[in-house]
Amino acid sequence: MLGIVFALVSSFSFSVNTVLARRGLARASASAGAFVTVMIGVPLFLVASLVTGQLFNAGDVALTAYAQLAVGGVIHFGFGRYCNYRAVSAIGATRTSPIQSLTVPFAVLFAFLFLGEKVNIVMGAGIALMLVGPAMMVERTPARAVRGASDTDTRPAFELKQAEGYLFAALSVVFYGTSPILIRAALAGNVDLAVFGGLIAYTAAAGALIATLVVPARRDLIGAMRLGTVRLFLAAGFFVFAAQMFRFIALSLAPVAVITPLQRTGAIFVLGLSWAVNRHLEKITWQVVAGLLFSVAGAVLLVASRQS
Repeated sequence: MLGIVFALVSSFSFSVNTVLARRGLARASASAGAFVTVMIGVPLFLVASLVTGQLFNAGDVALTAYAQLAVGGVIHFGFGRYCNYRAVSAIGATRTSPIQSLTVPFAVLFAFLFLGEKVNIVMGAGIALMLVGPAMMVERTPARAVRGASDTDTRPAFELKQAEGYLFAALSVVFYGTSPILIRAALAGNVDLAVFGGLIAYTAAAGALIATLVVPARRDLIGAMRLGTVRLFLAAGFFVFAAQMFRFIALSLAPVAVITPLQRTGAIFVLGLSWAVNRHLEKITWQVVAGLLFSVAGAVLLVASRQS
């Protein structure tokens, strides 16, 4: 029971991260958001590594594993997070979340093509539901900017940019679906060093992002952020860190077959939080709600079939 609670807390924390980032992205670029959230992750993972004692076992990780963690970190926290934030900025958090769930069928496809795994009827049905969900959310009529309660609202309007949003959401699925392969390979036989592995991955991504500051325009972009926007991204970075920590705890207390489907409920949390606090930055229609529910159902069905 405790594992289920931690899994739901993790899913909720991921959702809070997405919603906070959405507010920050209304006034800053996706690259600026990725920069701040990755930077805050390094000291947080450092403290967690110290508290768990994993930092003192750094010698147990092979050099090849360090390289795999570093590359996986740049792919996931660098490219993946940038594409994710770019998608959220273009089409909103509620439309992006179901597409993120496609990392599961992406992993299944990868396993089918390269690892010889088989796809049964139940898995096929789950994949079909997950593909139908995002398709239902595509607007067939010209998109209009969404504002708050009145046209005099000073908050930024949201213009739905579907081509850009779905493209970068798809790219984030590729990056998010590829990086775990490297991370799992690096931590094989070193499961107890997962937090330290997160530190290495985050540090590598942070180093790559810092290197981009040699470009003057990049420095200007980061420096132009308002303090309030920086605070939103810092809070988002904290919640995504907390989500990862709660996920590790949940997996130590309950089977993967129970925890993984619960993690997919995050899209529902994103919908509720977006409706509550980000309504002026989202375009929520019945198609979006239905597509989201289809995607969650498909993810649960797919994961359950893989674990049976």
